[in-house]
Order: sequence, then structure tokens, then C-alpha cells
Amino acid sequence: MMSDKQIPKTQHAVLICEFGAPEVMTYQDDVAVPELTDDQVLVKIAYAGINPVDYKTRQGKGWGAANIKKDKFDHNQPAILGFDMSGTVVKSRSTDFVVGDKVAALTFNGGCYAEYVAVDAKMLARVPKTVTLEQAGALPCIGQTALQFVEFADIKEGEHVVMNAPAGGVGHLLIQLLIDKVAKNNVKVTLICSAEKYEKLDSLIDTSQLAGWIDYTKDETFPELQADVLLDLVGDEAGVRALNVVKDSGRVYVLPTIWVDKLKEAGSQKNLSVEGYAAQRNGEDMARVLQLVADGQLTLRLQKTYPLAEVIAAHHELQKGDAFGKLVLKVS
Repeated sequence: MMSDKQIPKTQHAVLICEFGAPEVMTYQDDVAVPELTDDQVLVKIAYAGINPVDYKTRQGKGWGAANIKKDKFDHNQPAILGFDMSGTVVKSRSTDFVVGDKVAALTFNGGCYAEYVAVDAKMLARVPKTVTLEQAGALPCIGQTALQFVEFADIKEGEHVVMNAPAGGVGHLLIQLLIDKVAKNNVKVTLICSAEKYEKLDSLIDTSQLAGWIDYTKDETFPELQADVLLDLVGDEAGVRALNVVKDSGRVYVLPTIWVDKLKEAGSQKNLSVEGYAAQRNGEDMARVLQLVADGQLTLRLQKTYPLAEVIAAHHELQKGDAFGKLVLKVS
């Protein structure tokens, strides 16, 4: 165990001082280790997940960038990206976690592209012994999002659900949760993806349980499936194109909330209900997702792990948009 005297004052971390391309990120030493406030713990990070929200924040888009500008850049201070992490508690100001606990969390406060991070205890969950820290570091954002999104959609018995991007970080977990509903609730599921991604799904699900599959690379106009629900994990023109599969007055749930207005306008003639969703971070859902993986009910696919110092290459890979599963940064 690490005593207060053994916790270093400085650390390696990835900093940004401006928004832009991956190259605005710099891997530096002599970065201050964060101080704790009440009900926080200091975690020595083992792995940090990277997500689309990370590169969008780096580009200056969305809530993450707005927070960084207000809290850091407007005061001439650098920022540390990263919202996913797993690691070991090295200091605690919470009665719920002690030094030595293996934990994971989705923070929303950034700071995870570093060796140490201060996290509110209510965001943390202990990592089960059968789950590796590498798995746990990849899970927070995508796991909590997939779990909450399928509950938010409130899919009823017998409904037909169409989903796109089933092989990405959130998607490859979400499709497993949906397939579980096929057997239990007589739900029909149709996917929108490329042939390459469809073939890879065989390692995650029994594709014979699907109602169908649309190859977006070949089908210029999607069939009018009269589906009850569209789960759109892409948005923009891909989301607009997918509206054709939904019946009049059907429901559309889109994960990139920035596309809600565009989809509402595009689907106005069909009187579609369009709602966006953003993950709500909490330790309870973190624990639920970790337990699903521990119990073998959810399979996490890790595509590649990069050293923290190679974060620029990791962001370039993520922005290609063709990952199957999750990219992770190894910190310590």
C-alpha cells in the first residue's frame, strides 16, 4: 500500500492548451497530482478508455469542450482529457472506499489521461475479481451508456427495433442487451451495418436471432420496415437516412444528442417522436455493468491497447470510425 509520503507530487499526463487535431495533445511530466476534496478518492490509474466524446471535446465540440474553456482555457490553464478509468485507490476521503480497492468510474470531469485522478466516491464501483483492470477501464462510458440507453428506450413486448452501428464501443454492448430481449420479450431486431461488421458480430451474438440486416454500403434507400423503434448511434445524414425504416408516429432515440433537431425536422412528416440521450454517471450503474461482464452475460471486445504516450495515434485510430469494440490507453 502507498502512504501519503509515497504519493508523488507530480505525474505524467496528456495536456491540451487549445482545441484542434490530435497533435494538440502533449505527453508531459511534472504535472501536478490532484488534491482531494471531501468524499473523493485518489486513484492510481491503470487503464483509461477513449471515446468519441474525447475527440469531440479535443476538437472544441459539445459540453466537454465548453467546460474546459470555462474552467481551464479562460484562465490560461491546460486541461487533461479522459472520462473513463480503472485503477487502485491510493488515498481516500470517503468512508466507502479504502486504500488498495480496485475501482472503475465514468467521471465527466476529465483528468483520466494521467497517472492519478481524483474522483467523487459516488461515481466509483469496485472491480470484481474476475474482471481485469483493462476490461474495467474500457467499460465506464460505453457500459453505462448501453445499459441506460436500452432502458431509456423502454422497448415493449413484440416491438420491432432497428439499430445502427452495432459494432462500435456502445453498439457492441447494446446489441447484446437487445438480443437478450429477443428471447425474453419477443422483440424483433434489425441491424444497419456493413457486411464486414455483420460478419464480426457472429463472435458476440447468434445472428440467426435477428429479424434482418440492412447493408448501408449497398442499399441506397432503406426499406420501409414499419419498425416501432429506431436506436440511432450515428446521427447526422446516416440517422436521417435510417428514418425510412420507422413507421408513422414511431419512436427514434439518438445517442449523439446534437442531432435531435435535425432528425426531428427530417421526420416531421411522419410525426416521429425523436429524443436524445446522454449517459448519467453513477457508481450503481458502473457496478451493474461490471457484474454483467463478471457473470459472462456481457462480452466486452477490446480492439487495441495503446500506451498513454501514444495517445495521438489512438485518437487518429478512433476517428476513423471503423473500430470493432473499444480502444484503451494503458497508463501504469
